[in-house]
Order: sequence, then structure tokens, then C-alpha cells
Amino acid sequence: MTEDYLHYLWKYKLFSMSDLFTFEGEQLEIVDFGFHNHDSGPDFSQGKVKIDNTTWAGNIEIHINSSDWLKHNHQTDKAYDSVVLHVVYNYDAEIKTSTGSIIPTLELKNRMDYSQFEEYQRFIFSSIPCSNSLQSVPDIIVSSTIEQMLIERLASKAELIKLELKKTNYDWEQVFFQYIAKAMGMKINSHPMEQLTKNTDVKLFSKLGDNLLATESILFGQAGFLENNKSENEYYNQLKKEYSFHQAKHNLIPINKVFWKFSKLRPPNFPTVRIAQLAQLLISSVHLFDSLVVNKKSYKELQKFLSISIEEGFWKNHYTFDKESNPIKKSIGKTLIDSIIVNTIAPFLYCYGKYKDEETYIDRAISLLVEIPAEENKITRIFKDKLKIENAGDSQAIIQCHNEYCVNKKCLDCSIGIHILKK
Repeated sequence: MTEDYLHYLWKYKLFSMSDLFTFEGEQLEIVDFGFHNHDSGPDFSQGKVKIDNTTWAGNIEIHINSSDWLKHNHQTDKAYDSVVLHVVYNYDAEIKTSTGSIIPTLELKNRMDYSQFEEYQRFIFSSIPCSNSLQSVPDIIVSSTIEQMLIERLASKAELIKLELKKTNYDWEQVFFQYIAKAMGMKINSHPMEQLTKNTDVKLFSKLGDNLLATESILFGQAGFLENNKSENEYYNQLKKEYSFHQAKHNLIPINKVFWKFSKLRPPNFPTVRIAQLAQLLISSVHLFDSLVVNKKSYKELQKFLSISIEEGFWKNHYTFDKESNPIKKSIGKTLIDSIIVNTIAPFLYCYGKYKDEETYIDRAISLLVEIPAEENKITRIFKDKLKIENAGDSQAIIQCHNEYCVNKKCLDCSIGIHILKK
């Protein structure tokens, strides 16, 4: 037996309610089952029960064994003095409040349909419990669940952004700079990109204007790529000289070059190329947060802004410092641009909207995700033949549902899972 399942039985009234008596022998009538509380405190709030001839309004707590009340130390927590009914699978101990009053208890083990519980167990322990039943779920339940999961996905990402903001005293430009760089590093080089930008104050670049060499020198220097003492590469030597000046002036500390990964990457995705593109992006606007979030650009405007292309200079015919290649422009592709919008810009719009208490930013975040094609990955492929995944909003919702509910078997907290189980 699990507490989640007992919550489910109580919430949806899936137990025998004829001739109800408390374990203490008093006649019981449930007037109001209350509201499911997912935060701290009793499991269901604002309940109402009639015991013999007295009606009690308060909270309802649910446990597998009544003695779990003691294991959880509720007897010393005054928040639980408001409990008017203790609902348990098995009664094994008398329970009192912190003031010494006995709490009426309802035992469920003889009021359950055990075939339903066995079906629940079979369902919950399959790899993706609902995958074979999704097509039988009404569209309205699926669509409402997708909407809920998308908001949860944005909210969870916003919480991580808030943690970084607190570390910087809410320096939105700095934290956004970190997130943009992290996104450009993609999965394999996201960590060193993040460390590079955490070590570098974005305000430094506002003082450089459109000086590309100086901007590149700081980024490549902070990335640890300018540590060789001598080189026959004139461009490299210029960067090193420029970086030495800024390093001494601003007390800059580079990260270790060893963190960067090149193997198994296509040359256009080499970190050296991505850093050069980041420099171009900073030249286009040092106030990236204002440009990409506060100004609420359209999807097409964001695509245009992020379509950085290196068409001249050293990086046109190089992927690394050491080896020359055929000249070709180095562009940020549509797939990466969409990834930056989905994983950085939309969450920042949501976070900023919550911070400013302005719904227009939140609406913009959702609208952007609906405009972007759906992501394709190992999670969305599981559901692609069973659900309509039409845009990035849908795919983000599916990822949230899979990671937070399916994997953790929290089907009883998911509207789709509840619908299937009730059937």
C-alpha cells in the first residue's frame, strides 16, 4: 500500500462509504472531503465531518499506518492540531494531538476494492504506464494536461534562473549572458561555457563598443585558449596581447582549457567557433537581456537577431587556432537558434513576467513555444505515435510529464493517469 494511492481513494471517493464508523466506534459522516494539499501540512484542507451529533470543520491527514503520525512527529506540530479525521489503511496505534486530544480515525483496509489496487500496481510499474492507453483519453483531458505540464516546465526552469539571480543580486544581464553562452555550448560544452561567463562580468563588453578583437580576446582568454607563450599565428598573438592588458586591468581569471571538448563534434560546433559567434553576438548588442527578453521580440525577429554569421576574418577559414581550413561562413543554424529560444529566452520571459507581475511576458513565452517546431528526441519519440506533438510547447510539456511524472510513477498526480485508472 502507498500513501499516494490512499490519497487517490479519498480524493475520488473510491471506497465503501456505507455504515461509516470511526475506529473508536463513533458514527461518522463525511460532509466535505476537503482540498488536496500538495504543500506542507495536513494532506487535505478545509474538510468537514460529522461524528455522532457533532460537526467538525478542519483538516484531514492520511497515513498507511496510524502510527506513522508518530514517526512523522505530527504529535509535536501544532499545525496538525486542526486535524478532525485521521484516515489510515491500518489502525495500529491511538493518536493524540499536541494538546492530548484523541483524533478520530477511519480505517480503510476493509473498505477497499483490492482488484483496483492490483490493477493500479500493474499500471504503475510498467515502463511508461499510460503509453498503450493514451489514444482512449479524451482530447480535452490531454490538452489540459499538456497546458499544465508546459506551465510547470517553464516554472521549474524559472526557479533555476531565480537561484542564479539571487547569487548576482538580480543582475539580469549577467545571468542571461551565462544562459545564452551555456545554450550555445550545447550539451557537450555547456558547462565550460557557463564557467567562462560566470568568471566574466558582462559589463566589461559595454566599455569596448564594437571592438571585436578586444571582445574576442576576453572571451578566448577567459576560456583558457590563450595560454601558449609563443605562436606563429599573428591573430593569436594579437588576442593574447589584448587579453593580457584586460586581464591585468580587471583581474580576470581564466578557466582551464582542459574542460573544452572537441572530439565527436562536427567542426561547426567546435567551442572555438561558438566563442567567436558569441563575440559577434555581443558586438551586435551588449544588452542581450534587454534586446531579447525585455523588448519581447517576435519569433522572426529573434531568429534574425540570433542568425550570427562569420563571413570574414580569421574564423572564416579556421575551426581552431592551429589548423587552416577551406573558407566558409560560420553560421548559427536554425536548430540551435530554436534551442536557445526554447531553453533560454522563453524561460527568462516567464521568470521576468513573474518577477514584474506582468502576464504579457508569460503569454509571450508560451506564444513563442507554440510558434517553434516540436523538438525531436528520445522522449518525444516515445509518444509521437500516440499524441499530437505539433510544436515546442507540446514537446516541452511531454518532456516535463515524462521526467517528473512518468519516470517517478506519479500517475495519481496526472490527469491522464487518473482518467485511465478510474476507467
